[in-house]
Amino acid sequence: MVSPPAPRVLVVDDDSAFRSLVCQILTDKGFETVASPNATDALARVGDGSFLAAVVDLVMPDMGGIELADKLKAQSPDTEVVILTGHGDMGTAIAGIQHGVFDYLQKSSLDIARLERAVQEATGKSRLVRRNRALFQQTQESNRLLKGLHDVAAELSGEAYLDRVLDKLVSAAKAMCRAAAGRVMLFGHAHGDVLVIEGSAGDGASSIRGARLHAQEGLASVALQDDAPVLVASAREHPRYSHRTDDLATTLPGFICAPLRRGRVLGSLTVAGRAGGFAAEDGEMLGILARQAAVAIENALEHERSLNFFVHTSEILVSLLEQLDVFYPGHSRGVAALADMVTRRLGLGEEERRHVHFGALLHDIGKVLLDPALLNSESHLSDAQRKALQDHASAGVKLLQPISHWEAILPIIHSHHERWDGKGYPRGLAGEDIPLGARVVAVADAFDAMTRSTPHGARRSPEEGLAELEACAGTQFDAKVVRLFVAEYRQRKDQIPT
Repeated sequence: MVSPPAPRVLVVDDDSAFRSLVCQILTDKGFETVASPNATDALARVGDGSFLAAVVDLVMPDMGGIELADKLKAQSPDTEVVILTGHGDMGTAIAGIQHGVFDYLQKSSLDIARLERAVQEATGKSRLVRRNRALFQQTQESNRLLKGLHDVAAELSGEAYLDRVLDKLVSAAKAMCRAAAGRVMLFGHAHGDVLVIEGSAGDGASSIRGARLHAQEGLASVALQDDAPVLVASAREHPRYSHRTDDLATTLPGFICAPLRRGRVLGSLTVAGRAGGFAAEDGEMLGILARQAAVAIENALEHERSLNFFVHTSEILVSLLEQLDVFYPGHSRGVAALADMVTRRLGLGEEERRHVHFGALLHDIGKVLLDPALLNSESHLSDAQRKALQDHASAGVKLLQPISHWEAILPIIHSHHERWDGKGYPRGLAGEDIPLGARVVAVADAFDAMTRSTPHGARRSPEEGLAELEACAGTQFDAKVVRLFVAEYRQRKDQIPT
């Protein structure tokens, strides 16, 4: 066990012989002493904060001991001052104590045991004050980190998309560790023990994506092997250093790499560069953050897999519908593009815009359950046939309802033929009782249908279609949606996919 360093004591006295005597006595008692001949020299020395106590003569030519005590405490608040004098009285002693002097000893009848005890107690108090301050600062830092962890965990858990999770994770790691650089990497297995960097975010992330690593290459492999953060002063000095994955382009010292491992998640979270380097507590906190982040990453990956399935299945269903509904090729995708145009103008959030997009894409999907002869009929429809065709909105809901991922778009599909005045179907909803997404799809659906050639009506020009929408605003359609649709279409018609 390493012994603590000897307490440093500054001895200030203009009498060189007495100054040397006090230094010798205190040195013999185990203190590290530094002699200072005057106040100016003492103030120049004490600024580094290394002295736990100062033994000061009360009367000196350039400055009195009590005034010097004030100045010493101003520069180094933790340095306790013991006054030695041959001219003191009770009033002087009281004045010294009022100025923060720790003790007051008579120089003329110097008691070595009393001097040792006074200096020992003074340095002990100084150490205690410093230790308490350090503990208080550590507590504040721990509270900051814990709050940061709590906030980050909540933010990450609420994020469904992998790229955002990774970006937020790197930002949080750099902020919590006060690091100059940071990076997250996600690995996949290739042949044998080779790892491929399949995902990354942070400093220099784009340049390493797709790189292949040997099993023992890089400090991330060490962190994953030990299932614990790796904390070093310099990554380059570690035997497993890899210039491809461990160089984060900072000249500051300090490097921490924490493992990301949960289920199918395999990766690392790294920060580097901080003045003075990182402490063990930083490694522990980064490890905790990485464990929490692995859960969020796993959830985001699962969400992306579900979304990919959702998109792929939607495309299959739309392709099937277009084979059956031969008079409306491209209608579903056209309505989705027009709906996207409006939801952008409405300022909806990304998630809600996505729901409206897929609601528009699949708004007619219930038609796949209808008799193909009904869809392909070029003759006038009977009342019974028209009623059967109108059932496609409810049929679409029944078709998609078993898949929970489609739950948010079902109200859009069910209500896209409702009217603002309540005369629509299937439920006769009116006004804002109709879901906003359905009101958007109703306008986009009508416009696309009007501006294409079918056996059920002559094709109208875009301007004629816009005029018809405006004529029906406030009765068939939501007037606000029509107004935004018309304005956006006239501004962006050349940008809309056809």
